[in-house]
Amino acid sequence: MVIASSGEFRGEANQVFQSGLKVARGLKSQVPSRTIELDWVHAASFPRQNGSGTPVVTDPVTGSCLIALGTWFHAEGNGSGTEARLLHRYLETGPSRLAQELDGFFAIVIADARTRETIVITDLAGSCHCFARALKHGMALSGSSLVLAGIGECSLDPVACQEFLCTGIIYEDRTLYREVRKLGPASIYRFADGKLKEERRYWKITDLAPESLEGERAVRGLWEAITLSAQKIGNNFTRPVCDLTGGYDSRLLAAACFATGLKFSTTVSGSAQNPDVVVSQGLARHMGLAHLHLTVPERITFDQLEKAFPLTDGEYDLVEYAQIHQIHQALSKSFDISLNGSFGEVARGYWWELLFPRAGARLKMDAQKLARLRFAAHSYDSTLFPSENRLDLVSHFTGIIERTNSGLSDLPNTMQMDNAYLTMRMQRWQGKIASSTNQLWPCLSPFIFRPVLEAMLQTRSCQRSRSLLVRQTLAEFQPQLAAFPLEHGYPAMPVTYRNFWRFAPILRYYGEKVVQRAERMAGRSPSPGAASPKSVPVRLQLWSEEKVRELFQPAQTKLDGLMDEKVLGGFLTNSQLENFPYDSQWGRLLTIEYLLTVLEKVRSY
Repeated sequence: MVIASSGEFRGEANQVFQSGLKVARGLKSQVPSRTIELDWVHAASFPRQNGSGTPVVTDPVTGSCLIALGTWFHAEGNGSGTEARLLHRYLETGPSRLAQELDGFFAIVIADARTRETIVITDLAGSCHCFARALKHGMALSGSSLVLAGIGECSLDPVACQEFLCTGIIYEDRTLYREVRKLGPASIYRFADGKLKEERRYWKITDLAPESLEGERAVRGLWEAITLSAQKIGNNFTRPVCDLTGGYDSRLLAAACFATGLKFSTTVSGSAQNPDVVVSQGLARHMGLAHLHLTVPERITFDQLEKAFPLTDGEYDLVEYAQIHQIHQALSKSFDISLNGSFGEVARGYWWELLFPRAGARLKMDAQKLARLRFAAHSYDSTLFPSENRLDLVSHFTGIIERTNSGLSDLPNTMQMDNAYLTMRMQRWQGKIASSTNQLWPCLSPFIFRPVLEAMLQTRSCQRSRSLLVRQTLAEFQPQLAAFPLEHGYPAMPVTYRNFWRFAPILRYYGEKVVQRAERMAGRSPSPGAASPKSVPVRLQLWSEEKVRELFQPAQTKLDGLMDEKVLGGFLTNSQLENFPYDSQWGRLLTIEYLLTVLEKVRSY
């Protein structure tokens, strides 16, 4: 947390700073590892729950200080844990040069005593969330939107609340609060005299050369980039654990780690019969890796939600994140970083099926189609919101997509899709999960490293379609792993006349999908598989707890001002029945109600 102001308002800034420390202790049980209090800036660093993280560092000559969020790597080989060197490099080169030399998942905050400016550098995708709140006499910065909401009166952002309750994600620079904004991706922010003076992008997708990599050059470029990233991680962490599932992305990540000689373990979660689990265990045995199979208990308690809450700041579905939290809590006891394959899907033309049959053409992407089929395609009850304030989500997301892709219509539509996917989905959805988990212990995807991301984005669309680039890369550099079947039974290698028979399972897989789609179009439920014991929905498990019933008492609900009170009452009544179609929306409603209850208690201290 950083409070930046002009020297004449030091007293007011100090009051806000002390309030922020109080909120961090009360809401998140955080005690600062170090604090800095000057006449123009107040700064505090907080360790992760597992104790890792470097306290704020200072330069003895200039008096400047630096706080690093997330997991960063520098071009010269330094990484998290050497923040003093990072500050020295900044003082040598300035923010523009430093930004070009950084990689990873990070937000770097620097208080430059020479100029009395506060600088923030965000990562390429904006995945490591950092927030800002304008104050009467300064600016507050934090990795927690909840802490910033707690330092003064806040009002709910009705647009963000509808986005979250209907889809589980908040978009653009919004948070649940009008007064708190998220900082954008690949940006350098400069604050002075307690105000934002400059915001500048240091990387944009338009800087790239689309369709410029192909064939062996693209394959080698991706492999060299991902293995170099694995080496950097190995140089900075001694006990990594890597997600390994039945799909492409984690397999390519594990292949790169294996090829560099990195000592790592693998993990997967799910039931023993899950195809991901079965393939994962076989791959780990094949590679001779230590492998952990974790199962998540079907029962979720309100106590588990309360433990997960400080990590999410109430901006991710607590019912969903409680399971993620349990997995990472278990892993953090034995390892020092979690690696995953997020962003790997960029190499495989994710969502490009919506561009058929013109994928790769230089024409404006259909924003409305993307909004309707991906961003507004969730099951939700929109009648919870009064008609005069209710968002038409298709129109709403169409507008966001068009703003996100403004000025890109001359690029291939595949690049436009990639930009929307990275800027909207990965920055806000994946970024929220990663930023929440980062408060417990380090987590990272090597696919977010700049050389990897640029290699994927610049490869020709025909080579990225149908996961061809990843299959070619595995076949070229790790042929044994390419030959090992994926979760659907066919290998992770390109089809040739010599091996086409091994792809027979793909016919059954797509055949089943066609049948399921036809049944849905006909208004019938998909054909049932083998009968399995019916478990009690998590929603009903939670309804059985007194704390949840108290939270949802009509007189206690905090969202009455944004929602139709009568419809909300019916929604809550119906949610206590076994057959209820809006489980996820109920979980998000529970999340916000609990968040507002906690905030109310903190402000009464």
